Amino acid sequence: MSLTRIARLTLAGLTPLALMAQEPPKADDLARQLQELKAQVAALETKAKEQETIVTKVETKVAQNGINWGGDLRTKAESSTWTFKPYQQFMGFVPNPGPGPMTGMPMPVAMPVPAQDWKNSAQWSTRLRLRMNIPVSEHGKIMGRLTMYKVHGGADVPVFNGSPNTVNNSFNSGKVPTNDILHVERASFVYDWTNLGVLSIGRQNTSDGPPFEVREGTERQATPQALAVNATVDGLGFKFHLDRLGLPENSLLGICYGVGYESGFGGGGQVKSNSAVVGMNFSTGNLQVNSIGPLKDSTVLGAMLDIPFMFEGFGTVHAANFYLGFNRFGNMTDIPYGNLNNFPVPAMAGMGGMPGSQFVTATNNLGDMDQWTATFKHKIGDTFTWFASFGHIKSNPNGKVSQYGAYWDMPLAYGGPNTQLTGFGGLLGDPTHSKTGSAYYLGWRWDPTETFGFGVEFNHGSPNWFTYSPATGESTEKLGTRGDVWEGYLQWQFAKNTSLRIGHIDTKYSTAFSGWHIAPMPLENFNLDQNPMMQYAFPSGIKTTYVALEVKF
Repeated sequence: MSLTRIARLTLAGLTPLALMAQEPPKADDLARQLQELKAQVAALETKAKEQETIVTKVETKVAQNGINWGGDLRTKAESSTWTFKPYQQFMGFVPNPGPGPMTGMPMPVAMPVPAQDWKNSAQWSTRLRLRMNIPVSEHGKIMGRLTMYKVHGGADVPVFNGSPNTVNNSFNSGKVPTNDILHVERASFVYDWTNLGVLSIGRQNTSDGPPFEVREGTERQATPQALAVNATVDGLGFKFHLDRLGLPENSLLGICYGVGYESGFGGGGQVKSNSAVVGMNFSTGNLQVNSIGPLKDSTVLGAMLDIPFMFEGFGTVHAANFYLGFNRFGNMTDIPYGNLNNFPVPAMAGMGGMPGSQFVTATNNLGDMDQWTATFKHKIGDTFTWFASFGHIKSNPNGKVSQYGAYWDMPLAYGGPNTQLTGFGGLLGDPTHSKTGSAYYLGWRWDPTETFGFGVEFNHGSPNWFTYSPATGESTEKLGTRGDVWEGYLQWQFAKNTSLRIGHIDTKYSTAFSGWHIAPMPLENFNLDQNPMMQYAFPSGIKTTYVALEVKF
């Protein structure tokens, strides 16, 4: 019953009692009393409407607070030049014609490929990221991020360019340009025990970690360091609060566990044991079909230490962070389950060339890999930030190699049938010996005003360097580079939450197969300055200039 109806019923009930208790009023008094009652009723009606408006606003606010939304939209135009040095294109094997003891022995055949440039003067892309935070209790919440990332006019799967970020799989979901579907990049339940730590279960915040936020001009976006892991990982983690032990406030010690490849029935697109076309048969010239499996699950077990500092010096406030991380990548597979578009097949007389779609899956577990990373980030006042990040890896191969890209069968005198001649190789190109690699990542950003900032970044990777970063939301994966990368950028916020970013990235590769943890031979055989023999072209340099409109909401 509304306040208006209550007021009217009250007026109707009280009026006769008032009239009975008094002498019959004069006409003027009665008229005056009626006018006063009408004014009171009007005031009650106005008050009721105000109360309805307040209640509606409160109900709307409560509904909106159920899911807190945010995100960003980026439209980007870039111009790129890919440079390829001369190399030997591996074409397969033929019998050695002899004479001598090597007669009939399979020998590789290669075709020389001259230096060349590939150019794309204008490529447009759009990326939309929707961030959500859903409180479910005083200490629990659901955190998620949905991402759409697409090249204008591009295919659903990018053409394979030699880098693992062009093999579409669950690790780079939402980070590699595909189609206009919203991909679930993050989705986890987070529960904070105030006196103990924070539990996270689901699709973890494992992409765009520190110090990537310096370039983006945002707050920290993920737990692991960018130089260590920049991928979509499903699993669980727990971070212990360390401030009660005397460390600075918000200090954390974390452990995490994730699954990279599920080998069991119903997982990874394959059953525990299956068969697939993996290459060619040297003797017959036919396709080689091999048994795949049984495989073990590929996993990641990690630990991290995060210590923030804040102090005063030289007349300003300093904020710093120290990050230390370790990851054990267990039972690493050669290729993740996914799909790609191959390089276009060269046209031949009477036959046109066309790109071929290919589905790939793991064929072998190749061993384990250990990774250590450390990052120091230092912000001086509100205007200047610099960082230094370092990484080191060590492979622990198990003697196995990938079956993909292989040639099989040898003459009986040289090992007999069902012998693998080549393939995509073992861990870091050596299935029997441990290898080490290292990298560093340096940068700074200066914001002289609230609306303008610019910065410079540099990273270097050794010939054996590998990082678990198959996706960055960029055309190339710079932190996995074996070689050197320079990037400079300007960012101008010309309106509220709206910025224009202009930048240039210059990448120089020293060694082929950057981003991959496998190679047909030890990686010292793939120095791009020494005309190496390779199964596909790999660039020696990429130069990209970009302009991006970025809107945060």
